[in-house]
Amino acid sequence: GLMCNLVGFIYPAFLSFKAIESEDKEDDTQWLTYWVVYAIFNIVETFADVIIFWFPFYYSFKFGFLIWLFLPNTMGAKTLYEQFILPFYQSKEKQLKAAAEEYNQLGEDDEESSDDEDKKRR
Repeated sequence: GLMCNLVGFIYPAFLSFKAIESEDKEDDTQWLTYWVVYAIFNIVETFADVIIFWFPFYYSFKFGFLIWLFLPNTMGAKTLYEQFILPFYQSKEKQLKAAAEEYNQLGEDDEESSDDEDKKRR
């Protein structure tokens, strides 16, 4: 667990900070891609936790997988993004945008009702 967090989060976060400060935009894209893949992996892992528990050496495989995701010579995150995540996103883009707009509207409605309540209290 701890080693996976160090490899999967701390090291990439450090390199992301360096990428933000560099003039090169390609490293920005590399690390943004990594974080998208990492986030999706964490979501899947959360729901699959009951099954994962039964796999021996799971954390050893996870450790290797996380390294594979960000190593410059493997670019695993880019591969997963281009082969699976981007095509899925493109096929569901309209539904995802509609859900995001609905979510944003809910937030705006809550904000408006909060403002109305503040005005009533004054």
